[in-house]
Amino acid sequence: MILVSKYTAIKQQVRGYLLEVLSIYTNENKLLPFAPAEVWVRKSKETCKVLYISEVAFKAAKVYGISASVIASQLVSHFCDCNENFMLKAVAGLIYIEVAPNAIAGCLQSVVEQYRFLPLPHSHTPTLPHSDTPSFLIQYAHARCCSLLRLARHEGLISFDQPLQIPWLDSQAKFRFNSHESQRLIATSVEIVDDLVCIDVRSPIYWHSKALNLAMALECFWRHTRIWGQVKNQPELVRAYIGLIVVTQQILRFLLEEKLNSPACFEI
Repeated sequence: MILVSKYTAIKQQVRGYLLEVLSIYTNENKLLPFAPAEVWVRKSKETCKVLYISEVAFKAAKVYGISASVIASQLVSHFCDCNENFMLKAVAGLIYIEVAPNAIAGCLQSVVEQYRFLPLPHSHTPTLPHSDTPSFLIQYAHARCCSLLRLARHEGLISFDQPLQIPWLDSQAKFRFNSHESQRLIATSVEIVDDLVCIDVRSPIYWHSKALNLAMALECFWRHTRIWGQVKNQPELVRAYIGLIVVTQQILRFLLEEKLNSPACFEI
């Protein structure tokens, strides 16, 4: 089961953009090329925003003998309008890269397009993992996603007979949902996709923590969001909600089966 690639992970896209910006900067200022291995970004600790931070200006300062604050400011002032998907800001030598909704939506859509609806077999008996097992809350969250998607299909809110095209953004290129809970679920999903692509961690403890964070974000989203209450007035908003459920289900299933060696229950 292949869930993500380097083209899906936003962190890789941000790093690639930063490398491009730095290359132009060094060429224009007749400086020696900067080693790509030294260019890295980290996601900020803000739970509801897809925001990255780079310390590359500090590393460049040691190489070129120029103040980190000056380098960061020059990079941002010269290249902040070069890519509509990334908004740059310099603060005390750090470069903050906020990702636009369009790029985030592209990441989410890449995950959605791999979804295949799997109906329950006629003789299906629900799998009942013990509630004391470490992965129970994650399995429960996955089963809830599956239940919601079956309901959405039954109600005719969305068709799984063809590749899903989710209307993530409105006419202003902004997400149709902007609640704290939906943004937290998006940011958590993006962070896990980044990790799956950008780091090589085999420890089940690490992935269990990530999966549990996603399960908790889903619970918070479900508790505060009237998904079905918007069907008549805002059908595209409902489809966007369902797309977010699909993304969550796909990631949870991947983590359970590939990282935690646990069954991804379709019903509990």
